[in-house]
Amino acid sequence: MTSTVHPVDEILSARRMIALALQHVAVSYVGSVAVPLIIANALGFSQRDTVLLISATFFCSGLATLVQTIGFWRFGVRLPIMNGVAFSSVSAIIAIGTMPGVGIAGICGAVMMGGLFIMAIAPLAGRLRRFFPPVVTGCIITAIGLQLLPVAYQWAGGGHGSTDFGDPAFLAVALLVLAVILVLTRLGTPLLRNLSVLIGMTVGGLVAWGLGMGSLAAVLEAPWLVVPTPFQFGVPTFGFLPFLTIAIVMVVQTVESMGLFVSIGDMVEKEVTPADVADGVRANGLASSVAGMFAGFPFIAHMENVGLVILSGVRSRWVVALCGLILCVVAFLPKFGAVLAAVPAPALGGAAIAMFGIVAAAGIQALAKVDYVNNDYNMLIVALTMGIALIPTLLPTLFGQLPEWAQSILHSSVVVACLVSVTLNLVLNGTGDGDAEDTHLPGPDARRAEA
Repeated sequence: MTSTVHPVDEILSARRMIALALQHVAVSYVGSVAVPLIIANALGFSQRDTVLLISATFFCSGLATLVQTIGFWRFGVRLPIMNGVAFSSVSAIIAIGTMPGVGIAGICGAVMMGGLFIMAIAPLAGRLRRFFPPVVTGCIITAIGLQLLPVAYQWAGGGHGSTDFGDPAFLAVALLVLAVILVLTRLGTPLLRNLSVLIGMTVGGLVAWGLGMGSLAAVLEAPWLVVPTPFQFGVPTFGFLPFLTIAIVMVVQTVESMGLFVSIGDMVEKEVTPADVADGVRANGLASSVAGMFAGFPFIAHMENVGLVILSGVRSRWVVALCGLILCVVAFLPKFGAVLAAVPAPALGGAAIAMFGIVAAAGIQALAKVDYVNNDYNMLIVALTMGIALIPTLLPTLFGQLPEWAQSILHSSVVVACLVSVTLNLVLNGTGDGDAEDTHLPGPDARRAEA
């Protein structure tokens, strides 16, 4: 008797695993290095301490990814999900770090306490799984892709702060990367198709460097070896206000993570149960508590890698787990990480347009399967959710005069899509799956029949 292994649990050959994992590393590293850099600059870190902070962040990101993908006991959602620090933490971290008498030690203590708090409420998060039917997850997936696309455009144009933003040479490199990905996807072998993003970025990066884009100075300046250690910035201190500040952010991130777990489960065609959601949230809390010991930040699922899973067609969580292991090693080797970070922005932008566009397309595909004929409430849910969720992406200044606590919630299109779609579905469809036969809501055809 043979048993079929789900693609999420499939273990590939060593050669494919390593190549695909490196592709995930390249995508995640370049985007993630920005957060510790912003924090270090805001808090006035020295160059040495900045290198330590970046290494600690990636070491913790690797550990968090291993826990989330492989899992143990009641920790880990066991899906191909990268874990990393989110931009939604930046303002709160800086606010805590600049409080009188708090500094980096207070950040560490607040994150450690926040992680314990998230672990404590994980069972509650699991019980909310039933509020994420297909019409909700479809909206969330679409919002993920659309929120990320402006980042891809920024990279394609030369990167944030570029003096020649939008230079035709930058756009040509991004277009070259897209062309390579398309050619390999159409004509390449299965392995080349799986690695099309990494190959496209490599070709685009080499051409960009040849044209004088980017700089390898950071590679030369980076030390050969750094050892992230617990409490390397001192013994953590604990205070109620820093904890409360970070706890609010982490609760919002938990809402976002819940939506991501269920949505990614739909993408890879693996059911995510309430227990799985709770295990994933619990893993986020554990990762954040451990990260606090290393001067890390709250950790949640990385949306950037979702598009790579879809575009490559490889759904194995073991590939992403190996990526986590590589990140742990890279944390000790700053020069290798500096090479990844030195990839010219246009080369990364071309790959990102493909990956993030694929995520949006996956959301549209999911929404196409929702029943609009027998339940016209679903059309209203999608329309209002997308109309409101895109405000932070298309016109973030619209919320500029709201209280700061409200802005911390409404900064992300994914969070807004989560809150709006869940609320509308609950009000209009109840706790069913959004189909008329389950919720007993008459669609237009049924109403005409009744008339």
